[in-house]
Amino acid sequence: MRKDVNKLAAKDVPLKPATGTGRVDQVIDYIRDYVARENLRPGAKLPSETKLSTLIGVSRPVVREAMRALAGTGLIEMAVGKRAIITPLDGEMIGQVIENAVLIGQADTRNVLELRRSLEIGMVALAATRRSPDDISKLRSLLEAMRKALHAGAEYSALDLRFHLALAEAAGNPLYVILIEAFRQVFEASMRDGMERRSSNSEVEKVQQLHEAITEAVIAGDPAGASRAMSDHFDEAYDKFWSDRIGRLSELQRE
Repeated sequence: MRKDVNKLAAKDVPLKPATGTGRVDQVIDYIRDYVARENLRPGAKLPSETKLSTLIGVSRPVVREAMRALAGTGLIEMAVGKRAIITPLDGEMIGQVIENAVLIGQADTRNVLELRRSLEIGMVALAATRRSPDDISKLRSLLEAMRKALHAGAEYSALDLRFHLALAEAAGNPLYVILIEAFRQVFEASMRDGMERRSSNSEVEKVQQLHEAITEAVIAGDPAGASRAMSDHFDEAYDKFWSDRIGRLSELQRE
């Protein structure tokens, strides 16, 4: 029978003296170890600050600081007067790291596009082997909505993001969903801008056709075909990225 977190005893988790400047780090390690030992899942409550303080032998402010650090990583959620709970993870934290890397020039849009390309080519192959009837229905509905919104830049871009998330879900690996959500924050504006720059009907139609080719391969259960279609999709986006940059450079030189 699973132990009740409210009845946690000192013997349940080996303790070490918490002294020196690493007390907060030790409490963080203790809590993470406890989560693993108790097999806690989203929604489960941690012991109170008072309980942890007594068990580990540190002050409540130290426990509170450790809790805040863990909340910053997205592992737990804190509320005044309530015990901290385990929260489901999403792509927000990773997205902030990627966004900051682009902001300070440590990476650029091209770097992120290359990373997404390698990630999604493998992801879509899994989607082609693991997709469920519900996944197929969702992809078809999204494609139909995308076709109707083909010339509505912002709406189409939003549906495009949902399309890639649906493929991540079809892959049957929750880490893909987290990572695609992380990239969403960086690419939301650029995808919208990219659709607006595709001024001709043929350019816009090409984007839709690439999405349709991906979907057809996934539905057909063809992992190699799905990977090729996804590769073509990113190659088109990559070519558009560079052609736009070269065009802007030429305009600046003429000025």
